[in-house]
Amino acid sequence: MPAFLAKYLSPLVVAGLLFAAGGLLAFAAVNEVNDMVKDAKDTANAERNAFWQGEIAKANAAKEKAVAAQLRAVMLAGEQIRTAEAEAETKLKEMEKANAALPGGDACGLGPERVRILPR
Repeated sequence: MPAFLAKYLSPLVVAGLLFAAGGLLAFAAVNEVNDMVKDAKDTANAERNAFWQGEIAKANAAKEKAVAAQLRAVMLAGEQIRTAEAEAETKLKEMEKANAALPGGDACGLGPERVRILPR
């Protein structure tokens, strides 16, 4: 009987071993493909992140440049305003001196001498 079992069971055992080996190879192949897909995904994500970090850095540099230009313009405008205020103050003091030097400074109304110093 053992020869009978060996004769008919040995092909089944061999087929079972081949099926098990095929299953292990298929599992290994699927695992390898999954690793390749994961590596490709990680590489694509890293490239995308690097690209957008570069774009963000360029945008930040452009913004900083624009802010610096606006700050320079504000400083220039402030300096021009201070210069104009100083000139106006100087002109006002000169006009007050000229007005005080006219005769009849305590008189009411405008005389011809006072009308001449008014802006036209």
